[in-house]
Amino acid sequence: MLYSYKGQYPTSLPERIRLSDGSTRTDSSTFTNEELTDAGYVAAGDSPSFDGDTQKVTWNGSNWEVVSLTSEEISARTARHWDEVRQTRDKKIRDCEWRVFRYQSEVRIGVTTTTDNINELDTYIQALRDITITNSDPISVSWPSVPD
Repeated sequence: MLYSYKGQYPTSLPERIRLSDGSTRTDSSTFTNEELTDAGYVAAGDSPSFDGDTQKVTWNGSNWEVVSLTSEEISARTARHWDEVRQTRDKKIRDCEWRVFRYQSEVRIGVTTTTDNINELDTYIQALRDITITNSDPISVSWPSVPD
């Protein structure tokens, strides 16, 4: 159960509340309704369900409200998701680069390269580079498989 403190956005109860007489109570599992009211807390219930793609939940100080996102909010959310995809892509490339560098080093010093198939690595890395082109939805990205 979530609680609103003096109209603020609801959260879990703290372990310590201050009553109007200045005394404090600890152990949120033992707070009475009278103590919570006296300390300025109101039961808010749980957040309602909503469609996260087109809606958001707000708190108006006394009730939950499900409201539609504006086109600007949808665009900003989509841009944030694409940023997350790019960060994940860049990390996946960094995590694989050492294998390419090892292969290149082996070629330079004349060692037989049996550790990695460079064509598979190149294909994988290029698929990662193209991830924002080959996927139209940043929420359901189809990631390529890492070569063995």
